Amino acid sequence: MTLDHFSGPVSHVLYQCFGFFSAAEGFFFLSGFVGMLAVISKTSRGEDSSWMRKRSIRIWKFHIGTIALLAPAAFLFLPKIKPFFSALYAHPVSGSFLIATLAYLPEWLDVLPLYCFLLLIGSFVFPWIAKGHLKLAWGISFAVWILAQGPLRTTTLQIFPSWMNPGFFDLFAWQFVYFTGAACSALWKKEGSPLASPSSFLDRVFPIALITCILCFFFSHRFLGNALPSEFWISKEHVGFLRFTNFFAFVGVISYIVRHRPAWLDFKPCATLGRHSLEVYTAHTIFVYLWMATPNAVQYHLPFNVLAPILCCGLLWIIAKVLD
Repeated sequence: MTLDHFSGPVSHVLYQCFGFFSAAEGFFFLSGFVGMLAVISKTSRGEDSSWMRKRSIRIWKFHIGTIALLAPAAFLFLPKIKPFFSALYAHPVSGSFLIATLAYLPEWLDVLPLYCFLLLIGSFVFPWIAKGHLKLAWGISFAVWILAQGPLRTTTLQIFPSWMNPGFFDLFAWQFVYFTGAACSALWKKEGSPLASPSSFLDRVFPIALITCILCFFFSHRFLGNALPSEFWISKEHVGFLRFTNFFAFVGVISYIVRHRPAWLDFKPCATLGRHSLEVYTAHTIFVYLWMATPNAVQYHLPFNVLAPILCCGLLWIIAKVLD
């Protein structure tokens, strides 16, 4: 995600390099998958899901702290990123309230708030799934995702002032990625389900998943001489149908590799990052803003726009290592 968010040749090569999806889908799918595993484990020990709400509050604090750092800095001495907070400067009272309630989300600061909402919703839905209501919970999530392909978000946002930036990601659509991850996790732990015997199941679906990924790869990079599908099918904002299909096929391919060749994707440094994911993600956001605040002669020219994202990744690992 860090390399995707820096301008320059690195991001141009890596962004959606496997097809019609990006790193964000993996982030939310895995969050739902791991969160459901934790709920199943804690429920078996008689614990509740209040930890998810506590985690949501902690993420909210990091998000508000990031804005409290960046907005004054942009106003005082980082003029290039000042426009990102212009609505807050113009409406300081109502803007601060909407930021605190996670309704107003300055650009590049919309992922953690989305995660806050998903954790809050998940804290009630995940225990429900653990009690055996998987099909109904996932079916509701699926229905909301279908509705999100229409004007659901636009209609909902009409209650807010026009100057408010609601963020890029559509909560009604992205919840489906999160809860699909949770559903896969629950099926993995459910006796008698196909995923309860993952090796045989993955062996059967792997060829279909691989062919789907290959076709989407050639289609997305226009190697077939084709035009890209309409935004309706590949929308990132609303998680279009083809986008989700491509991503879920990729999940199948990666799951097959993890099951049969786990050493191929066993990157120890990533474990260090994962143990401090919130701190790392927050630092990454600040680094991205600082990079956007640099002069154009640096931001858009070699070798700076190649060295900077690589240096940023190194700094993020150092931060995680220190916290470790």
